[in-house]
Amino acid sequence: MRSYSFICGCGHSGTSLLANMFASHPALYIPLIETNCFLVRAEARSRWKALRAEARASKLKHFAEKTPRHVRRISLIRRLVPDARFILMVRDGRDVAASFIRRKGSAEIGARRWLADNRLVRAEEGAPDVFVLRYEDLIADPEGALRGICEFTGFDFASEMLRFHETERLWFGVPELRRGTGEDGVQHALLRNWQINQPIFDGRGSWRDLLGPEDLALFDEDEARQMLAYFGYV
Repeated sequence: MRSYSFICGCGHSGTSLLANMFASHPALYIPLIETNCFLVRAEARSRWKALRAEARASKLKHFAEKTPRHVRRISLIRRLVPDARFILMVRDGRDVAASFIRRKGSAEIGARRWLADNRLVRAEEGAPDVFVLRYEDLIADPEGALRGICEFTGFDFASEMLRFHETERLWFGVPELRRGTGEDGVQHALLRNWQINQPIFDGRGSWRDLLGPEDLALFDEDEARQMLAYFGYV
């Protein structure tokens, strides 16, 4: 294969949307699940070997994979996949926290995970094999963002990527295209799958209607406030 790309970053930051755009590329193979291939270090080598064989069997030129938590395994992936490219998704932490309310019933869980995972993104930014993409920039200019990513990863932009929603796909092992409630488990998978099969939905600033004063106080803490500012969020 000509290229290997990994989409990762904090969950609820647009990784699934970007992955479904990738799935529309006619020369690219991407599993319609989060493989978690590298999360268990002792199993990573054998699991990657099997996943790579699956990709090669597709006869397509390029490979991509999406597991948000692989942001915590970038060094390991570099060792096992020397030519790997990483697209690290970033989103306003307040919107991430708001999204976690539906799934976990708690903004704090989302805020803490956002902070932990984006420490890793921040540490990787500027590396030659890393492309940091803000969810907000993908929403504002999908074609521009996708062209930049394609150039970085080494495959040609395809207009089908902008028409991702015209082909129904069942991600995360769900049996049907149905809007779930978003609660953790099957309902969360159903909702995510339904969302990424729709035309682009602008979720920027949803925190304004969903977060209360106690939730917003999480982002008044020094590190969280600095992280927001670092990635361009006022």
